[in-house]
Amino acid sequence: MIIKDKLIKEYPLLKKINCSLECFEIDKRKYLIFWHEIIKKENIIKILKYLEEKSNNLNFTSIRTLIVIGNTKEKFKKNELVYFNSINMYVIFYLINDETNDKYMDISWNFPLKYSYKKYVKKINKIITNK
Repeated sequence: MIIKDKLIKEYPLLKKINCSLECFEIDKRKYLIFWHEIIKKENIIKILKYLEEKSNNLNFTSIRTLIVIGNTKEKFKKNELVYFNSINMYVIFYLINDETNDKYMDISWNFPLKYSYKKYVKKINKIITNK
């Protein structure tokens, strides 16, 4: 089963967001995005700018968390997977390397901002890994 289909079936995702991104709402102000291009360290900034531009419309809440599911061929550290635009948007990457079967994610709790995305990423990981 394709990861996207598995997540749509088992999460369950609340609703599809009508926008140019393949995006589903998973909770209040939290969205899951399926990214179809290989994610590389060198194109993260470009992806972040694109996500900010596309999510700055009426279909998204003003403050939002975007959890991006994508594929990579590189190794990532936890601190390379979480971004905050200093205004209103968190982006958390959950990356899968199909060649090595590695999963890259961060399940931290951001203490200064009192913000947690841990339970969402853990649930995604549980569904993807069947653990």
